[in-house]
Amino acid sequence: MIANAETADLQQVSVKKQDDRQITPITQEEPNTALLAATGGLAVMLGQLVAYFNNRAHIDDLDVLSFSLHHLFCRVDFLYNTTLPALATWTKSLQAGQTGHPPHLAHPAYRQQDVRQRQQVWTQLQAINRTLDRMEPLCHLLSDAAECVLERFDLSSDILGFAESGKPPASPRSELEHDDQQDWVQIIDMERWEQAFTAIAQTLFSWQEQHSMLPSFAAQFAHLLPTAPTLPELDAAFATILDSAGAIYGDILPGFRAILSADEAMIAALLYDLMQQSDQLLMKFDTTLEPMNTLIKHYAIGSELS
Repeated sequence: MIANAETADLQQVSVKKQDDRQITPITQEEPNTALLAATGGLAVMLGQLVAYFNNRAHIDDLDVLSFSLHHLFCRVDFLYNTTLPALATWTKSLQAGQTGHPPHLAHPAYRQQDVRQRQQVWTQLQAINRTLDRMEPLCHLLSDAAECVLERFDLSSDILGFAESGKPPASPRSELEHDDQQDWVQIIDMERWEQAFTAIAQTLFSWQEQHSMLPSFAAQFAHLLPTAPTLPELDAAFATILDSAGAIYGDILPGFRAILSADEAMIAALLYDLMQQSDQLLMKFDTTLEPMNTLIKHYAIGSELS
């Protein structure tokens, strides 16, 4: 499991919503327990997945597949459980300060506080942007690895099909590997799989819960809409990113239980779905570039004096 270095500056912040629920950014102690459980569950699923594709795909592609899925999961968790809630906290604090003390009448102490709050908003925007920047290459790796695994899987399935149809059989080594593979399929511990999925599902639920409580970007930065009309695209992008992440970790990976029934058509379809979701994430990352850069520039040091 990887440590989220970015969380160091994002601790000790929480704010109540209108319905008295809290937007609580992840701190380094409590949430890491849930994240460790989820990434442990993810490791179980990925381990069984890699074992199934062993000798049916290049080991390098399987390594990349596991690496990208693990780190993408951690980045999505950091985004929805830490950086987005922290941004909402600081924008609300900044708006409250500006409402209570108009800039031209404010005491210098309040003016200094306003500058500090603007700097915190800028810091959270940078953290969000940096997280998206890290997720993009992970999705490229994921899409490429899934495609390579799918190609090799289709080829191995064709070879096995030829052997079953009476055409030239596979080599003795391939037959032995296939037998080993079938033995492995039979000894999968479904209870362990279900425990792994439950841990992941709890984290997926926390993402959804945090996101449902967040104010929209259009609401947080309503005063910038006249000069930044693309801000609503951020809300659509983060909603889609969450949906795609939920599909990958809540539907596609658990769907690989089809391994138990040796349903190769289903397994191939899941790999294809994985590629599609990864590609959709990449498209949404592109739509965040302009509005995120606009916000970052607006809250950059010195811009409040211009």
